[in-house]
Amino acid sequence: MTRNEPSTEIEYAPCKLACPILTDAREYIQLIAERRFEEALTAIMSQNPLPRTCGRICTHPCEQVCKRGQVDEPVAIAALKRFAADGPWKDRLRQVLPKASSGHKVAVVGSGPSGLAAAHDLALLGHTVTVLEKLPIAGGMMAVGIPSYRLPRDVLEADIRTIEDLGVEVKTGVTFGNDVTVESLTGDGYQAIFLGTGLHLSRRLNVEGEDLPGVLKGVDFLRDVALGKPVTLDASVIVVGGGNVAIDVARTALRVGARDVLMVCLEKQEEMPAAESEIEEAREEGVAVVNCFGPKRFLENSGRLSGIEFKSCTCVFDEKGAFCPQYDENELTAMDADTVIVAIGQAADLSFAEKDGLTVTRRGGLEADPITLQTPIAGVFAGGDVISGPATVTKAIAAGKRAAVSIDFYLRGESIPRSEPAIADQVASLPPGVIERTRQFARSKIAGLPVEQRLSSFSEVGPPFSEDLATKEALRCLHCYLGARVNKEKCISCLTCLRVCPLQVPTVSKVGEITIDPFVCQACGMCALECPVQAIEISLDPGGEIAREVEKAIASSQHLERLIVGFFDLHGNFAKKDLKGLREDYPNVLPVMTFGLRRIDRSDILKAFECGADAVFLAGCPPNRDPFPEAGDRIKRRTAHARTQLEAVGLDGRRLEIFDMPDEGLVEKGSITELIQRIKEMEPSPLRVRR
Repeated sequence: MTRNEPSTEIEYAPCKLACPILTDAREYIQLIAERRFEEALTAIMSQNPLPRTCGRICTHPCEQVCKRGQVDEPVAIAALKRFAADGPWKDRLRQVLPKASSGHKVAVVGSGPSGLAAAHDLALLGHTVTVLEKLPIAGGMMAVGIPSYRLPRDVLEADIRTIEDLGVEVKTGVTFGNDVTVESLTGDGYQAIFLGTGLHLSRRLNVEGEDLPGVLKGVDFLRDVALGKPVTLDASVIVVGGGNVAIDVARTALRVGARDVLMVCLEKQEEMPAAESEIEEAREEGVAVVNCFGPKRFLENSGRLSGIEFKSCTCVFDEKGAFCPQYDENELTAMDADTVIVAIGQAADLSFAEKDGLTVTRRGGLEADPITLQTPIAGVFAGGDVISGPATVTKAIAAGKRAAVSIDFYLRGESIPRSEPAIADQVASLPPGVIERTRQFARSKIAGLPVEQRLSSFSEVGPPFSEDLATKEALRCLHCYLGARVNKEKCISCLTCLRVCPLQVPTVSKVGEITIDPFVCQACGMCALECPVQAIEISLDPGGEIAREVEKAIASSQHLERLIVGFFDLHGNFAKKDLKGLREDYPNVLPVMTFGLRRIDRSDILKAFECGADAVFLAGCPPNRDPFPEAGDRIKRRTAHARTQLEAVGLDGRRLEIFDMPDEGLVEKGSITELIQRIKEMEPSPLRVRR
C-alpha cells in the first residue's frame, strides 16, 4: 500500500470476529459504560434475536479472544449482555418494524435457536412466518435441554414473545412428518420451508446391559424434568459423559433427589468439552468427577442395574485431533450405582426424512449446502444442529440468520449469494511493553446463590450485574480498532504522538512515516489532541462529539440561572445515586460525561462558555481508577491555556476550575458550592446575555 492509499481492510475486533453472529460487543459495552443502557440493548438486538437467553447460556467465545485477557482477565462480555437485556428499559424498547408484507409464506419447523432466528429475520424482511414445534412448549432444546437454573423459562418465553410480536405465529404440538409434511405445507401455500429440528435423541453407548431398568438417557431425563413429569432419583447416580449436557444432567440429578452424583468421562480434566465454569459450579454442588474411564458394560442384579464396569481410557484423540478413544482393557474398575444416566452426545430424529424425500448424510444429519443451506428439494432449507451436529446456541442462531437471507433471495427469485461467513483468525498478541504499561483492573464478579439454596430448587444460580457494577466492568474494555487513525496526507512526522502516547504504540519507519497499530492502540486520545496539524482522529470519539454534547446540554437548560458545565470522567468511582443526587442538589450543574478528561480539548471548554455557561469545571477521577494517570499534567496545561484565553476576552479566569473526584462519588459538594458562590458574585456571562 502506498502512502496515499486508504486502507480497505475490514477491521473486526477479536470479540466480534469470534462471535458466530458477528455481534459488535464493543458497541454495546461502550454504551453501557456511558450508562446508555436502552441503546445498548438496541445494539445487541440488531444482531441477536435472543439477547436474554444468550446472556445466560452463550459460551462467549468473544471472551476467549478479548484483548483485555492478555493484560489481566477478559471483559465479562456475556454478563454485560445479560445486564443490558434484563434491565427495566427492555419494556420501553421500540421494536423494529417489519418491512411491508412480501406476500410470501414461510414455514419454520422447530422452535430452537436456529428456527427462532430464521423466523425473526424472515418476519423483519416482510414474510409471513409460521413456526411449527413438536413439543408442547416453544424453545426447542433451550426449553427442555437446558435446566431452568441456567435459563429460567420466563426469560426464554420473553425472547420468544418479542419474536411473536413481529407477527410470527408459533404452533406447538405439531409433528413434522406426521401432522405435516413438505407436500402438505406446500399445498397450504408455503413457498419455502426451513428445517431446524435440532438434536433431540441421546446417543447410545452400544455396550452390554444398556437397556436395563435404571439406565436413563440424558436428553430424555432433562426433557422429562423440564416438562414437569414425575422424576425422582435417590441414592447414588453415575453420569456418563464429560460435556455440558452431562454437567446439566448431573446438577439436575442433585436437584431431583440424588444423594450423590459421580460423573465419569473419557477425557482428562483439561480435555473435557464442558465449560470450565460449569465444571466448577458442579463441583461446588457436590458432583464428583472421574476422568479417563469409559464404560465396558452395565452390571445387573435380579434384572435391574446394580452398577457399571469401566475400562481405562489411555487416549481420546488421535494425532490429527479426531475423536478416536484408545483403551487399556486390562485396567478395569466397577462402580455401584442405583441409576446411570448416559449423556455422551445427541443425535437428530430424522424419521421424517425418507417420507419427504430428504437425504440423510453419513454423519446422521440432513443434507444441505453448507453455505446457502438449501437441501436437494427446491424451496426447502435446513440449518443448525440438524446439519452441523452438536454446536452452540449462537452457532445455531447464525445458521438461522443465514437461512433467512437465502430464503429471502429464493422467494424474490434471485440467485442466492455464496458468501462464506467470517472466520476468526488467530488473535494478534499485544507487545510485551504495552502489556506491562497497561493498567490492570480486576474483572467484576458477583457471587451466585449459596449451594444449599441452589440444590433446594431450580432457581437461577447466577445473579445479574447491578447498573454500577456493569458500568465499572464495561470501562475495562480496551477499545480494539477504535483508537487513533493517522491521516498520512496531513502527517508531518513531527513525532509528537510518540512522545505523548502512554503506551508507546506509535512507530516510525526509516523514512519517517508514522504508523499506529489499530489493534494495539487503546484510544486514550492524547495523540489526537496534541497533534499540531490535526492529522490524527480517534474512532471512539469522533471529532466535535464532546462539543456537541455541551451544546445539547446547554440548549435544554437555558431557563436555569447561573449555568455550570461539569466535565466528569466516567472512570470515577460513582454510582447511580450520585448522579441523581447531583441533579437534585445542583439542578444548574450540567454534567457532561467523558471517557477521560484527557479527551477534552481547550475548544470543548471554550465551547461551553460560548454557549452561555457561567462557569465550567473538570472533575478528574481518582488516580487508582484512571487508566492513564500520566495525562494529568497535560489536562492541567490545557485548562490553564483555556483560562488564559478566557481572560483575554474579559472573562474572569476563576470561572474555570479543576476538581479531583473523591474516592467515592462524583465531586465534593463543598467544591461546587464554593464555585456557585463565586460566580454569584460575578456578573452573568456576557456571552449568555447576548444569546
